[in-house]
This record gives sequence, C-alpha cells and structure tokens, in this order.
Amino acid sequence: MFRVILLVAGVAALVWLVRRAFDPTSRGSGTDGVSREGAPTGVDELVRCARCGVHVPRVEAQTLDGRHYCSREHARLGASEDQT
Repeated sequence: MFRVILLVAGVAALVWLVRRAFDPTSRGSGTDGVSREGAPTGVDELVRCARCGVHVPRVEAQTLDGRHYCSREHARLGASEDQT
C-alpha cells in the first residue's frame, strides 16, 4: 500500500514539474533578469561596445566618456569611426 501512495505522489510531483516548466505565466519571476512586466532588471542588460560592436553585460563593460567598451584595450583605443 505504501508503494502505491509513493508512486502516486511521485507521478503527481512529476506532472507538476512538467506543467510548471511549460507554463508561460510562471516565467519572468525576476530571477532571470526580467521582471514580471517584461522590463530588464539591469542584471543581464547588454550594452554594445563602441569599438567593435560586441554586446557585453553592463556590469562587465568598461565605460569611458559615456561610451561602453567590451575590454580595457578597446576603451584605451576609443570608439571606431564607423560605430559612432
């Protein structure tokens, strides 16, 4: 009898996990960088390098004169003429 109860509980937990994984309303809890309203929370916001155009997270970007760069070397070299 205990095995049957354990099996039913396991199946119920599996169904709950699968439904939760494929439910679009359960996403956007704020833990993945997006709030429930769909606006970025700033955690994973990407900025474009003014030198090469590569997108990097804002927290990892080098900022100089109001422009963002992917590395210190690109910040030292400055913005390229075609990216301005």
